Amino acid sequence: MNNKVIFHGRGGEFFGIWIVNILLSFVTLGIYSAWAKVRTKKYFYGNLELAGDRFDYHATPKQILIGRLIAFVCVLIWAIASNFMPTFASLLMLAFVAIYPLLARNNARFDARMTSYRNVRFNFNGSLKGAYWAMLGCGFFSMIPLVILMVAAASVIDKSLAAGIVFIVLSVAGYFFMFANVTATITRYFANGYQYGDRLLSAEIRTRFFIKTTLLASLLGLGILAAMVGLVVVVAGAGALTSFATGQLDGHNGALWPFFTVIILYLGLFLMMVIVSAFMKARVRNYTFAQLKTDGELEYGFASTLRTAAFVWLIVTNFFAQVVTLGLARPWVMVRTSRYLADNTAVIGDLALLKAKGEVADDGAAIADEVAAAFDVEMGLG
Repeated sequence: MNNKVIFHGRGGEFFGIWIVNILLSFVTLGIYSAWAKVRTKKYFYGNLELAGDRFDYHATPKQILIGRLIAFVCVLIWAIASNFMPTFASLLMLAFVAIYPLLARNNARFDARMTSYRNVRFNFNGSLKGAYWAMLGCGFFSMIPLVILMVAAASVIDKSLAAGIVFIVLSVAGYFFMFANVTATITRYFANGYQYGDRLLSAEIRTRFFIKTTLLASLLGLGILAAMVGLVVVVAGAGALTSFATGQLDGHNGALWPFFTVIILYLGLFLMMVIVSAFMKARVRNYTFAQLKTDGELEYGFASTLRTAAFVWLIVTNFFAQVVTLGLARPWVMVRTSRYLADNTAVIGDLALLKAKGEVADDGAAIADEVAAAFDVEMGLG
């Protein structure tokens, strides 16, 4: 039995909330932004329905405000150090890398604990040790053989071109494996860390899927790049022929063709990044949700049905809608994205028989959550 998630929010309705949030945040010099965040979260969670019941968000503005003030101080120190004390800024960068896994883990835990369904809260119990292994340790140890291969390629390519090419190919293969292994490890960490009440969620995440996905994404990117280069050659060739035919090789007409090729180049690179990123996210999300299940007497599964083409269309149109409207389309973009993700998410099983006991958990403060948001460190299951 598939229970589809339904999102009931409306862009016009949320636009009023969004405008009020911005105006009050501006008038109060940012203090109201904590209340604005809670109000926004409550709107989106409250409009998310599963099997006739809706979700809820429980963080208080005070929690968010404390975290936001600390995050502001961190960003201010970073900005000052970057401009006046580069050595100290470098030390801050190292410190940030050192606490990155802590921020990501605590961010996931806070967001989960503030979310409830049928008056039972979620939780994230991933260990700090697991976070450091997934986000730092795995990448570090996976990089060692890659560095060895790159050094070997650089040292032998002058002596033997064939041997150098072999090592370069092995280095590229090593990079793909490293990226896939780290992505799989991070996904495995988060997928096996969540719980709903006393029911743990788990997933068997296999690295070979990520190797295949990384390879397919790379081939997709190369195909788009080849098509883009071909289009640039055609446009440049047409420009040269037109200029030659009209005898305006040094005129204004000839000068326009390089401009068009640059525009095509930038648009092509943008589309390539969007398409490859959407392809990766869609495949990883669909795979992860398919592997995810709950423990307990009645086992529940999950399903995600994102499609690359539809996802790309969503991202591209959202981007241009915000550019054209100078940001005023942001509420519709948020609602539209939430509706799309909800429409492509389902829980498998009879939710009328779902039983889960809520576990008491310390709500804590939103310090890590806000610092993570300030430095764009938000990770988890999308």
